[in-house]
Amino acid sequence: MLYQRLLSSAEALQKIIDIIPSPVFVKDREHRWVLVNDALVQILGRARDELLGKSDFDVFPPQQAKAFWASDDEVFGSLQPIEREETLTNAQGQLRIVVTRKTALRVGPGAGTLFLVGILQDVTSYREAEAQSHFLSRHDMLTGLPNRILFHERLHEAVGHGNRELDNVAVLLVDLDGFKAVNDAYGHAAGDELLRVIAGRLAAAVRNSDLVARLGGDEFGILLRGGPLLELAAERIAAQICAHVAIPVPISQSQTQVSASIGITYFRKPDTGPEELLRQADIAMYSVKHAGRHGHRLYEPELEVAASRQLHADLRHALERRQLHVLYQPLWNPPDGELTGYEALLRWEHPHFGNIPPNIFIPIAEQSGMIGTFGEFALRAACQAATNWPAQVRICVNISPLQLVEDTLLAQVKTALHDSRLAPDRLELEITESKPAIDGPGAMKTLEQLKNLGVRIALDDFGTGTSSLDMMHRFAFDRLKIDGRFVANLPSDKRGLAIVGALINLAHDLGARVTAESVEYMEQAFCLMDLGCDEMQGYLFGHPNAPRTVL
Repeated sequence: MLYQRLLSSAEALQKIIDIIPSPVFVKDREHRWVLVNDALVQILGRARDELLGKSDFDVFPPQQAKAFWASDDEVFGSLQPIEREETLTNAQGQLRIVVTRKTALRVGPGAGTLFLVGILQDVTSYREAEAQSHFLSRHDMLTGLPNRILFHERLHEAVGHGNRELDNVAVLLVDLDGFKAVNDAYGHAAGDELLRVIAGRLAAAVRNSDLVARLGGDEFGILLRGGPLLELAAERIAAQICAHVAIPVPISQSQTQVSASIGITYFRKPDTGPEELLRQADIAMYSVKHAGRHGHRLYEPELEVAASRQLHADLRHALERRQLHVLYQPLWNPPDGELTGYEALLRWEHPHFGNIPPNIFIPIAEQSGMIGTFGEFALRAACQAATNWPAQVRICVNISPLQLVEDTLLAQVKTALHDSRLAPDRLELEITESKPAIDGPGAMKTLEQLKNLGVRIALDDFGTGTSSLDMMHRFAFDRLKIDGRFVANLPSDKRGLAIVGALINLAHDLGARVTAESVEYMEQAFCLMDLGCDEMQGYLFGHPNAPRTVL
């Protein structure tokens, strides 16, 4: 055989390739191995004599051998090198993922004899770590359930498929009633154990093809897909969940009990997007809470009016009833490991509905003319809290665009700084881009006066509106905050990667620093550091907390 005729000259080559740490092989034109090094012997788990003179079909499963044979023929035919990621099965039955580079080589006088040289790189550990990282980025570590990111991805897929195939889609939002009381009475460890138990009950109530996710805190999302009977199934599942959640749970040598408020909505119109479905389910869930909790309700347009009217009325008394409070979320400079500031976040704890999201009550405050009062409350509380922090830690406070057109904002800032004795350069006001507000009379003047006072000005949610570039051209912002929608799927989202990189470079060229919002996973943080991001904020670095728990 050819490999025997080459043996005398191959001995020296064998010694050389055995020194190479990467697996190396040489094949003849009949696809037979004529040289293999020690590293290849090790990765395949076979003796050298089992390989020499044999082809892929003698060693690997047929499908793998067929693929390897085809790539060999491609190299022999084109005489061009190729590089492929392939999967092979070794003698122990283990799957290994390798990157193989194959090159044609002519040996001997004249046209010579054609051989193929292959070099492998075992990337199994890297791919497994990558898969594990991807899994962790889309699953909740406490309960093991999918998290908000995976839920949103699957919901987008379901809506897209429903638009094409008229597939039926149902969304259920489940909020636990009384969970805060359990946390307060028994501690966070008991609360975590309760969440794990409830998560198991939710997962057991649905089919394997359905999706149960923990969206955050004590809120869960359920995505159902099916045929024409899906609506009946969704209501049956909701009733079953209510019954299962209400079963007492043994906690800390005692028993505790919570209930579930569930909002349900269906994908019925092609123009209904995922965010609208979640909003509808939210409205339905809040109606259950208002009606006394522990139950489920289907979204109906009539609920919009009732919920809006109720929230408008209750919000007018929220401040005097001490239902509004300020939480603080940290901002970090990861490369240096430094805490650089906190963002003050206004929250509304409703006596019946629980925590009302800011995206619901802030627009109501703006529409009803209460935003100035609420903004002043948050500003004064934040400045007072910051006086207890180290001098290098700043406080960031959100300002509604509507506050810019009011004559009182400058005076409110001066008063808050004076009463708290906080240095102006430790206060940063975050303005959400809104061209109508900025173009209003006096708005730009107010920004200039605030900056002359020594206060820093940041542009929040940068990149989401149509007026960002115009605002940056007209005003020298100290900081730009990149909206979390661009960060959510980094680094795998190539378009998002390009956009975030461009925004960071643009900001730096204009002399502004950059904060990335909604950073939840290490791979996002590493990616942002590579892009030159100055500061990050998100659950990876800390959740919003009460003043006594920060620092």
